Amino acid sequence: QSTMTVNAHRYCSYYLILLLFSNITILLSSAFSATRPSAESPSAKTIMSDQASQEERRTPITRRRYYSPFLSPLHGSNTNSAALIILNTPIKLTANSSLPDVFRVLWKSTSFHVCADGGANRLYDATIGPSSSGDDIDENDALVPDLITGDLDSIRSDVRSYYEKKGVPIVCVEDQNYHDLDKSLMAVEKWIEKLTTTSSSSSSSNGDNESNGFNQSSQAFIYGGFGGRFDQEMACINTLYSWGQKEAFQQTQMSIFDEETGVILLPEAPISNEILIRFPDVEEGDDNESREKSDQVEVGEGPTCGLIPIGARCDRVYTSGLKWNLDGDMPLEFGGLVSSSNRIVDKVVTVKTSSPLLFSFEIVKR
Repeated sequence: QSTMTVNAHRYCSYYLILLLFSNITILLSSAFSATRPSAESPSAKTIMSDQASQEERRTPITRRRYYSPFLSPLHGSNTNSAALIILNTPIKLTANSSLPDVFRVLWKSTSFHVCADGGANRLYDATIGPSSSGDDIDENDALVPDLITGDLDSIRSDVRSYYEKKGVPIVCVEDQNYHDLDKSLMAVEKWIEKLTTTSSSSSSSNGDNESNGFNQSSQAFIYGGFGGRFDQEMACINTLYSWGQKEAFQQTQMSIFDEETGVILLPEAPISNEILIRFPDVEEGDDNESREKSDQVEVGEGPTCGLIPIGARCDRVYTSGLKWNLDGDMPLEFGGLVSSSNRIVDKVVTVKTSSPLLFSFEIVKR
């Protein structure tokens, strides 16, 4: 009985020691967890966000400026380094049967013109067909594309015959995994590569690789990406995004236009995007007076704009020059904030973003 009592006391002592050790372990674990936030806690997210912001600040910034094609002169923008892709969307003539203003400006602002398959029908109908303007026949006859490409299931036989006689290369790309816009961008990609090689040789010989602190860049305008079927519009936006990630387009400003609206693809940091549009909501002084005296209606991007996330959530967006600027605290994402109906209140808008964005604007006439 004495031995049993001793064993009972011994087991009770062991149990108390184990219980005490277990409590100490729990207390230490809780204290450690309190001082080290989990990856899911707001504090951890804030720390990781701050670390990412600090890393971005340490990365050298490359400035890229979007030059509006409606500005004259184009603030140093080189027409020889700009391409225009015409999609299979109607080119609606004006009331006096002239070419629409945006299309006319984009054509004159570019040196390489590509029709995406049925886009050749649209160009022909607007410039040569029965509905085209007789007054502009000499000018319209000069509107001949440099290339027609796609799977060529939409181009009419009379249109193909006409442009073949004009010496326009017509290239069939049958791969159905790609849209006609993709196939047109393939041609633009090759053109940019040749342009880059020529520009690099010229810059090296002149000892000049940059101008005014901005990286040299080409421009690719896509006309007719809006106003049709919604799925085609989204496919056009998706193509803009995916091609904007390609190596050959890293220094190419890509945008989509029609006669009512336009969008620019803005690359992510370390690029700082600077945007100049034709009609910001600012006093224009002498420019405004001269326009009133000339009584000439001008067209261009208007002050209403938006910032639309595309491809991924934009954790940090910093802007200046807008009525409602973003300071990096509020992410842009579908299901959250999408900046729409904003307003440009400065001559230059700057946007720095952690992921690619679309900058949209209205087209106005004054």
